[in-house]
Amino acid sequence: MKRLTLIFNHFEVEHLGKDVFLLPYYLKRKGGYKTEIVYPRTETNKNFPSVLRGVHLFPLNMRGKEGDFFICRELNFLCYLLRNASRIDVFLRFHYTLMTALMILMYKFLNRKGKAYVKLDGYMDALFYVNPHSFREKVKKYFLLKSLDKVDLITCETSIYYKKMMKEIPSPDRFKEKVMIVRNGFDEEMLSTLNLKENIYQKKENAILTVGRLGTYVKNTEMLLRALKQIDLKDWKFYFVGPIETDFKPCISDFFNRYPEKRSSVIFVGAIYDKRELWEYYNRAKVFVLPSRSECYALVLNEALRFRNYLILTDVGAASDVIQEGKYGSLIEQDDDKMLAQRIQDIIDGKIDIDVFSDFDPQMISWDRIIDDFFTNSSL
Repeated sequence: MKRLTLIFNHFEVEHLGKDVFLLPYYLKRKGGYKTEIVYPRTETNKNFPSVLRGVHLFPLNMRGKEGDFFICRELNFLCYLLRNASRIDVFLRFHYTLMTALMILMYKFLNRKGKAYVKLDGYMDALFYVNPHSFREKVKKYFLLKSLDKVDLITCETSIYYKKMMKEIPSPDRFKEKVMIVRNGFDEEMLSTLNLKENIYQKKENAILTVGRLGTYVKNTEMLLRALKQIDLKDWKFYFVGPIETDFKPCISDFFNRYPEKRSSVIFVGAIYDKRELWEYYNRAKVFVLPSRSECYALVLNEALRFRNYLILTDVGAASDVIQEGKYGSLIEQDDDKMLAQRIQDIIDGKIDIDVFSDFDPQMISWDRIIDDFFTNSSL
């Protein structure tokens, strides 16, 4: 049996439902690999099982001072690869960084027949933004470009990022045949185990949902609060699901102090890590909103689409791909809370038809379908 190994920088409970775990899992499931994820042991992951859904979890012990974690981690990774490269048939990394480049060069030197695969996950800035006047940066660029000659497969998640790569990366002709778009998928296998009855549109509540790390700069949650000040929610409710940043909590308190009448319709649920409980919120909602300042391919987009939520998104990352030219949602401008408020108000007032999923096929975003296509089109 062929062996696939992912070496990942940080592996925590939230990754178990994301592409970090699901891509290796479905590659194992569809490709028959013996699959393992290698990662640093931390206080928060030390009790993970050794095998989860058939994927072997292999933590590396971290030694030394906490401040030396980065150096210790990278050395541990290189030592692990040095000992095991000859037994790894497919070496997988997320993000194209200098360390990824060095790992690829080491792996291909030790195992010429092995396949090196990098999932960009929206990150290849190390190649886009190299300072040509810095000797250190020139050395870094040298190793990055050398590794591009050795890597067998690179996948990115969105069409907008693929076009950016082809336009901006140095010497794209050297490796463009190695690059594929492989979108993130939805875990239908997990859904099938949860005994969750899916609501048709007529059974859904008048509910709008956002999910993410609330209050972070990237998620732009403050834009939602500014928009909600302008909206007459009537009999609709707006649910915020996710952990709340400490410095954002005063913004929430100020919002309710100024608009106490919205306490019953604007609801901060908190973090939900249980999939069944989380997916029930999507299942109840009609609309999903994500005004991010930047994203690659947020997991929540597929979750919202899978449960037939009409999507209101800023045009970042996978947004255009997911809404399919306006078929399943609409785009708003960055930081334009008036535009967002008007879009939501029009939905509440019945001026926009959001019952648009009559021909939606959930299989089109399933990991099963995506990985089937992956094996059809890739060299792995």
